[in-house]
Amino acid sequence: MPHAASVSRPPSRSPDSWVEALEESKLPVLARTAREVGTVTGREDASVAELAAVVLRDAPLTARVLHVANSSYYNPASTPISTVSRAVVVLGFEAVRSICLSAAVVESLSDAPPAGRVLEELARAVHAAVQAKALEGARGGARGEEVFIAALLHRIGPMVFWWGGGEAAQELARALEERDGEDPAEVERSVLGFSLDRLTAALSRSWRLGPLVEEALSHRPADPAARIARGSHALVEAIGRGGWASPEAQMALRELARSAGLELEEVVRVARESERHAEETARALGGEPLAAALTARAGGKAPPAHEERKGAPAPGPSFPSVHAHGGGEGAPAGWSAPEPDPMLQLRILRELAALLDERPNVVLMLEMVLEGLHRGVGMDRALFALLSPDRRLLRAKHAIGAETETLRRAFRFPLSEPNAIVSVLEGGRAVLVDPAEGENLGLTPEVLAVTGGCPFCAAPLRVGRRAIGLLYADRRPSGRPIDAESFASFRQFGQQANLGLAALELHRASP
Repeated sequence: MPHAASVSRPPSRSPDSWVEALEESKLPVLARTAREVGTVTGREDASVAELAAVVLRDAPLTARVLHVANSSYYNPASTPISTVSRAVVVLGFEAVRSICLSAAVVESLSDAPPAGRVLEELARAVHAAVQAKALEGARGGARGEEVFIAALLHRIGPMVFWWGGGEAAQELARALEERDGEDPAEVERSVLGFSLDRLTAALSRSWRLGPLVEEALSHRPADPAARIARGSHALVEAIGRGGWASPEAQMALRELARSAGLELEEVVRVARESERHAEETARALGGEPLAAALTARAGGKAPPAHEERKGAPAPGPSFPSVHAHGGGEGAPAGWSAPEPDPMLQLRILRELAALLDERPNVVLMLEMVLEGLHRGVGMDRALFALLSPDRRLLRAKHAIGAETETLRRAFRFPLSEPNAIVSVLEGGRAVLVDPAEGENLGLTPEVLAVTGGCPFCAAPLRVGRRAIGLLYADRRPSGRPIDAESFASFRQFGQQANLGLAALELHRASP
């Protein structure tokens, strides 16, 4: 996400006015992602597909999430993960949620021109999050990922403010330097009218980050998990200022021991061990600059926050940039059309084959197929549709890519009204329909509402000789053609989907 122009000071000296100003001019993608992830994961009936759809709307975020999912911290067994759906299966729903929010924060904030303060805040957040999760596990708690998020976002207000606060951020930075030794919260209140902790709380409410984030901001949280999240930040800050042997660090360790109900020696062991995992996580999320900032803090060598890092290397690994595609009508602003990636296709096909040995449900397998079509074959949009129980209606079940809501709403075809899409169910093979190649192709107004007159691919999904639905993909948003090679790849994924359906049917039939 490119760094936008600085936000001018909102007329109201309140956290809510800053949230509104920052979201309007600088953070729409992060705000949307945070809200959508919070909404999806806050529901008991949330599906893998819904969480994957949030991530897959943003190609750089998808790349970063998968990179972190393959890191040694999250994936010590080194199980290959090439799709978001597979990540949920291997790592679990809550782990992928925390990766999504972590990646979204780093993706949005790590490109700030004055890298010093923001990078220090990000490093502190990652270190505290990894440490808090480890302590929650050490005490036998079952909320590791929730505690990770609470600690990661404990200072999201300062992160966002230093990244986009403009003249007000510069004024506050000067005041903090001039009044060094005073309580930073008091300095913040005198300059801004509120402390940056209150900005975090306002963002938490607006982005639906969850009650644990808000409780950790209170001075005496009742929930032990919230106390661990808050205490981990206190320890990381103390280490950054004076090292492990400082009185402040020792006090923070004792407080964490009380919060976690653990012996002090155990807390010290877990906290020390977390340093290495935190560095690995920082490297996976933001490359060497973020890992180096974390290492400096962990060693009690944190540079002054106002200093900028000159000549810092670009965050590695390399992630695709976000840019508007210059293709056909309807391509969303800031969206980049996916390009074919034969190596990714191969990896996903291999993972699909491996998935069949684990007896997954049909929907999960088909979601992985859609990711292969979208990210591997380079289709702008892909969906699978299923027949209704009475076999009278074909309707979209799940879609990924650009303009998916529009596609899902339009993709609804009664079988009593023949057209180019319905005929695929009877034909038994994959087809590439290109309106430029002839007439009488069954392009009814209902079909054109889906395709816009652009080429599309479709393939039947069958169990035995019985059709149950179909796969569909096109490049309507970008207006790009579908060449023979792309169609051959689409057909291969369709074949893999049908092989999977046959294997799953065999599993069900076996005793």
